[in-house]
Amino acid sequence: MANSSADRMFTHDLTLADDGAVSFACSQDQDEWPWLALHPHHPIALQNIQYWVSVETGRARGTFDGTKWTAITWTRWECGDANAGNPVRGISEILTEGGKIQSQLTFYDCHDAVVSVMRFKGVEFRTRDFEAWREKAKQSSGKTVSLSAFDFAAAKAVGSENIGPSFLSSLGNGPPPYARGLMAMDNAFPPAHPTMSGSGDHVNSTHLAEAAHQFFHLLEDGKPLRIARGEMWFTHYVELGRPFRIELTGRDGTSASAMVTQGGHDCTRITMELAAA
Repeated sequence: MANSSADRMFTHDLTLADDGAVSFACSQDQDEWPWLALHPHHPIALQNIQYWVSVETGRARGTFDGTKWTAITWTRWECGDANAGNPVRGISEILTEGGKIQSQLTFYDCHDAVVSVMRFKGVEFRTRDFEAWREKAKQSSGKTVSLSAFDFAAAKAVGSENIGPSFLSSLGNGPPPYARGLMAMDNAFPPAHPTMSGSGDHVNSTHLAEAAHQFFHLLEDGKPLRIARGEMWFTHYVELGRPFRIELTGRDGTSASAMVTQGGHDCTRITMELAAA
C-alpha cells in the first residue's frame, strides 16, 4: 500500500537511538483509531497497529520513502497475557535473522506488560510502473461479484458480531473444510466495517488476518477464540470485489493453517494458534 500521511500519526514522542531503534508512545484516542476498542490481540488491532507504527518509525529513522508503494511479504506475531491492556508505548528495532533483515515491534501496556511482539519483512516498488502492473493483475483474478449476490455467513458464526460484517460464506462441502469470501469497499472499509482500514487498492494484510480469524471461528462453530500467535506469508495480491477461497491446510493441536486462493493463484498462507477467549 502507499505510505500514510505524516499529518495523521498514531505514535508520538518518537526517539531515535544510535543503533536505529525507535521508541515511541501510542495514541489512546478511540475516536481517531476505532480498532483500539478491540481486544489488543484481535487480528484487526494487531495488523492495524503494525502498519501505522512501521510507517511512522521508518519515517523517524529516515528509511521510509512515502512516495513509493510497498508490500508486506511476511509477518509473525506473538501475544502476551490475555489480560494485557492496549499498548501505551513500544520500540521498533531492525534485526537480522538467517542473514536477512527484519523489523520488530514490541508493545507494552500501562503496567509494562508485553502486549505483543511482531516481526515482518516487505518490499518497496522502486522502478516498476506500479499502477499499470496492478491494473493488469486485477484482471487475472476473476470477475467482480456484487455483495448482494454473495451468501455471507452470520456475523456471530464467524466471530465478528458487534465488530463488523462477515466476509465469508458458510463452510463448503469439503474435505478439506473451506469457505468462500468476498471483500469490497462497501463491506471491508468504514463505515460498513468501523475498525478496518487499508489502502483501498487491494485486500490488505489486516483483511486477510481477519478472514483467517473468521474462518477458524467457522471451524469452531462460532466459539469465542483468541489468537495467541500467528504467521502469514504473502505471495500474490488478493483483489477487492472478487471472490476468494480460504481452505484448511493443516491442524495440529491448537494450531491451524489455511491458504487463501483467488483466480487460480495461491495468495496467502496463514497459521494461527487458537486459544479460548
